[in-house]
Amino acid sequence: MEHKEYKRIRKISDTAILFIHGIVGTPNHFNDFLPLIPEHISVYNLLLDGHGKTVKDFSKTSMKKWEAQVSSVVEDLSLTHEKIYIVAHSLGTLLAIEQATKNNKICKLFLLAVPLRLFLKPKMPINSLKVYFDKIRPDDFEALAAKKCYGIQKDMNPFHYIEWIPRFFELFAKMRQTRKTIKLLNTPCVAYQSKKD
Repeated sequence: MEHKEYKRIRKISDTAILFIHGIVGTPNHFNDFLPLIPEHISVYNLLLDGHGKTVKDFSKTSMKKWEAQVSSVVEDLSLTHEKIYIVAHSLGTLLAIEQATKNNKICKLFLLAVPLRLFLKPKMPINSLKVYFDKIRPDDFEALAAKKCYGIQKDMNPFHYIEWIPRFFELFAKMRQTRKTIKLLNTPCVAYQSKKD
């Protein structure tokens, strides 16, 4: 599956929607949303650095790169649009909240599965292993959804994934930071958390 960002910038539009996916995710996560956006509105469906490529590429990225990338896109959109909406998932929600505390052109956040607390459930590593070995039953909707949202090329050498550990420690640190930052947030939000989030 191909993982590419999608841009549709309308010069005459005063409104832009920015999509930010989650960690090891893909812009494809938002494909069902895109047809719902009126043609006159600008759209930027971002591909975060290190995603859509190899396990090694993901190892070489960082939270600082993701923060800088999102900040740069928001800044560019702010130059040509009066209103920016952000739709984000997981890690993307943390980056969106941060930007909304800094830029008053962000007028609303639509947040999916905001990870403010660390938790691990047995199904998480089990679903990851199902995706890794591509052993998913057609009726296993959770594992199928996990596979659909996965934005890194598979690498069958498990030792290559060890280099991902710093990325997840950075994510946990960002979660702690956001629990403090969220108090500064004045932007209207709609947040969706499932019972399993």
